[in-house]
Amino acid sequence: KHRRGCGGGAARAARPSAARAGGGASSRAITLREGSMMPYNAQATLHAQRALWSLLLPCSVHGRVTDIWRAYFAQRLLWDVGLRLAFSPPWVVQFRNAHNYLADFNSEVPLYQQAGALVGALLRWQPAARTLPGRFEELYVHMYELGIVGLSDVRLAQAWLADLDRIGYPFPPILDRPPRAVKPARSGGVRERHGERRAATSGAGQAT
Repeated sequence: KHRRGCGGGAARAARPSAARAGGGASSRAITLREGSMMPYNAQATLHAQRALWSLLLPCSVHGRVTDIWRAYFAQRLLWDVGLRLAFSPPWVVQFRNAHNYLADFNSEVPLYQQAGALVGALLRWQPAARTLPGRFEELYVHMYELGIVGLSDVRLAQAWLADLDRIGYPFPPILDRPPRAVKPARSGGVRERHGERRAATSGAGQAT
């Protein structure tokens, strides 16, 4: 049976935390314009029903990386359906458990080494699919080819889309508009895998 998410990010979000409601915070939120990206994690994060498809967490990367990669993937696709990411003042206070900070840092090395190049790749990405499920799958294949996620995540994304389709989830339509302008290339951080696209896309399109 397919798993729809794994890793430390999902576990942290599901585990009861030592948090209490914050009081007196402003209700004002900051919404990012299209073309601007900001990472967000799996804690104290709300998703609208129209963005349910974006909840999938990659499983082939460390738990301290998975929700950040998901955030960047989701933001690129949110623009295509007219949705945006917004940040509000915090509404919880978290009391952290003891951590091995060096181990945390070592686990997060891909974030420091690849995040800038990943954002550049997402801004330059020109999808061919005309539906959101098609673009979701296409993006995961592209991320696999760049070495950001493993092949298991391509298959997980295909299974996730099939599940959403099976329960009748209404994917929002792609906006009818001209292609986005291509951004300047950014060097370093990610390298494309060659000769592996066929393996990555086997069975592709079943949920589109």
